[in-house]
Amino acid sequence: MTGEIPLSRRQCGSCWHFHNDAKFLELAFPGLTSLSSGYGSARSDDGICLRHDKYLGARCVCSDFTARPTEFDTAETAADGTSQIGEAATT
Repeated sequence: MTGEIPLSRRQCGSCWHFHNDAKFLELAFPGLTSLSSGYGSARSDDGICLRHDKYLGARCVCSDFTARPTEFDTAETAADGTSQIGEAATT
């Protein structure tokens, strides 16, 4: 196993660069609220890729995918950026 993320899991919706929060979209597209809001069902889970500066669907894929850190990843990382996993506690 190479540790590579399978293509099916490299969708834009799971990428660090992809943002589809309704409030973010309303700020990115002034006037969007005149069409109702960024919460509208017509946009589904579409969003903006900040790496490529494109509006696209969350199920799109590209070679620049960067996985978002999970809650576990961030909880196990110290303030100085070092991992705390597997380290013995010292007293």
